[in-house]
Amino acid sequence: MRRSLSLATLLFVVLAANASACPNCKEAVVAQPADVASTARGYNWSVMFMVSMPFTLLSTGALVVVRAAKRGAFPEL
Repeated sequence: MRRSLSLATLLFVVLAANASACPNCKEAVVAQPADVASTARGYNWSVMFMVSMPFTLLSTGALVVVRAAKRGAFPEL
């Protein structure tokens, strides 16, 4: 298990330098050199929203469960 995790981490680090943006992203940056900063800022915000969504959903679900437990809304097992 530890060996496969180490190998996966090593491959991730080695291959990360070769990763490039999707073709549409590359074309958008090349096609609009004056708007590169605003395009990059838009990509950054979209990634932040996508990354934060699972945490938002999990914390909302946990809040609902905790509130139901405090109110005693769960049936006895």
